[in-house]
Amino acid sequence: MINVLKRDHKIVKFESVKIVNAITKSMGEVEAGIDKQLANKIANIIEQKYSISGVTPTVENIQDEAEKLLFENGRFETAKRYILYRNERAKIRDQGWVMNELQKDIYEQKYRYEGESFDEFLNRVSGGNKEAKKLMANQKFLPAGRILSGRGLNERGNKVTYSNCFVIGAPEDNLESIFDTAKKMARTYSYGGGCGTDLSKLRPNNAKVNNSAKETTGACSFADLYSTTTGLIGQKNRRGALMLTMNISHPDIIEFINLKTNLDKITKANISVMITDDFMQAVEDNKDWELKFKVEDTNEIISKLVKAKDLMKLLAKNNHNWAEPGALFWSRVENWHLNSEDPTFKYESTNPCGW
Repeated sequence: MINVLKRDHKIVKFESVKIVNAITKSMGEVEAGIDKQLANKIANIIEQKYSISGVTPTVENIQDEAEKLLFENGRFETAKRYILYRNERAKIRDQGWVMNELQKDIYEQKYRYEGESFDEFLNRVSGGNKEAKKLMANQKFLPAGRILSGRGLNERGNKVTYSNCFVIGAPEDNLESIFDTAKKMARTYSYGGGCGTDLSKLRPNNAKVNNSAKETTGACSFADLYSTTTGLIGQKNRRGALMLTMNISHPDIIEFINLKTNLDKITKANISVMITDDFMQAVEDNKDWELKFKVEDTNEIISKLVKAKDLMKLLAKNNHNWAEPGALFWSRVENWHLNSEDPTFKYESTNPCGW
């Protein structure tokens, strides 16, 4: 049995199929085309040589032999392509991908860990999976950003997440739940994840409360809390991402739609409005639209009518002028998500990637 000495000094079994694959790939990129018979012949000659000599070849020794045999068999263009491919692979191993200055900055600041080499970066992110490493090196596959940044670091004592974004359950209409949501956000940010949550369960502005305030400052006031939480928790050379949503029937929806027209407010969050099919029908029919909320602990019902078309125009105007709020067509989301056939599953919001 022939062994091969790899670049990382590991000893592996000789596999002639790898020589055949490399040669046929180069053949497929030149005018003469693929000669599978010749590729197998070259692989067999190399195998016989080292079988007889008893020498353990390096990967470079085998590649040198393949180049020489391609020349001897008159496949000059194939040999040239084979050499170029080797050089490209060597450059990737030594220097990494060819990147412009912006790409280099992103790689250095967000994904490279404490001076690791590019090969060490690929090993860490691939988790030692050879096929995944090869695909990444060839830029044919890349996992999400949190995996690029954090994979393998948990084994070194770092707290990381491999998911980019999360939906935090919509806060219930009480202070404990509101601040518990902020706590969950803070912990998620500390691991490197982004968050999305919905404000639709929170009672609207001027609703009665059973405490010294007498009246609430409304659902939108807590957008400040969550935005501030997002800004406070640092992540490696990036800030956390937050998505806040509100249903189109909430009595504070006009205030919510106007939130981002003040550039000094809610600076660490994006916002989107959950739009339903019945609202869009009201817009089309130029009908009134009821904004309604029932406060469960006081039984207070807050309700007012607005023109559906006016509400839609305000949303569209602000989106045009300020790029926010976004529009989430919520009836479609509820009817078409992956768990839509499960009557016990409720989709509460979206993460920052889904807006």
